[in-house]
Amino acid sequence: MLFAFRGIRGFQLLLALVALSCGVASVVLVKAFADGGPVVLVAIAVVLGLVFLWAFATALRAPTSFLAVDLNRGLTRVRFAGFVDTVIDNRDIRGVRVCRRSLLAGIGVRTNFSGDVALVSAPGEAAELTLARPVRVWLIPRLVPLRAERLTLSIRHPEKLADRFGPAPAASPRPGTVRKMKNRGPRPR
Repeated sequence: MLFAFRGIRGFQLLLALVALSCGVASVVLVKAFADGGPVVLVAIAVVLGLVFLWAFATALRAPTSFLAVDLNRGLTRVRFAGFVDTVIDNRDIRGVRVCRRSLLAGIGVRTNFSGDVALVSAPGEAAELTLARPVRVWLIPRLVPLRAERLTLSIRHPEKLADRFGPAPAASPRPGTVRKMKNRGPRPR
């Protein structure tokens, strides 16, 4: 089964606009430095130039984003722009549930830095995969890795994926998150 990400063209357009604005800003800063501006303008122009290269390359790779489930081999491949390209054993997928992502939650790679990672190209229904073994997703490619225990994907027809893998098990509290209250007895008021 092949699942494409919804709204990938809009995500690609957003990346192209980011690349264009960073490229133009970089050229303007270099021109301002050439006209006698401070040296700090060159440093900012270099950073914007790097963001331009990253956004442009990611915009080119965005249309190749997909989720492929190979039932014969028992593998699932997740590919999202330049952020993740990994293969997951189907036995490591504990379950899938359909959830809703709002526009306010943002698009791109979204994380809470405690195991939840969302690869979102459009708001709406998404599939949340609960994994037995975490996978690596890049927040900033090749610089900042994330470990995803739950991976939310804004794919087309997430209910078909949920039907294939079944519901995710009930979430159990992670060690260290449940705090015991000390019994201090009655308190005076």
